[in-house]
Amino acid sequence: MDVGYAYPIVFELLPDAADVVAAKCRNGTRVRLAFADPDCAHVVERDALEQMNGTLAGRIRNALSMLGALADTSGCEIGLHTVHLYNSVFRFDDQMIVTPYLVRARGYQHTALHLRKLSPHGMFSSFADQVEQIWGSVAPYSEGVVHGQTA
Repeated sequence: MDVGYAYPIVFELLPDAADVVAAKCRNGTRVRLAFADPDCAHVVERDALEQMNGTLAGRIRNALSMLGALADTSGCEIGLHTVHLYNSVFRFDDQMIVTPYLVRARGYQHTALHLRKLSPHGMFSSFADQVEQIWGSVAPYSEGVVHGQTA
């Protein structure tokens, strides 16, 4: 389960990431990806905070365009959220990477925290709960379509 804005480190730096994830899904892995809705107000605000000069929405659309067949792969759910995130969360069973927001830093400059689930309480559970709350609000993403327009 991942909740973030655009996942550029995944889809831009690893060109076969969608194919790798699709293969994992076909072998029984459940994947959920929640991208920021590129047309929501929080994307515009985050773009300004990170001084990206209006490029964040385009980066999200670019990442969505790199999903390929992953959008139609059984076991993979993709959605768009409108939550103003202060971190991205990449969860893998009982481990996760959390990237807390640093003022005026761009996504790739944010600190990465590696968390492990050691008990039903604590930091891991807090972030896991946040991810589930956000996932409960996502709108399903249809391949190539955001608000009736091509991503």
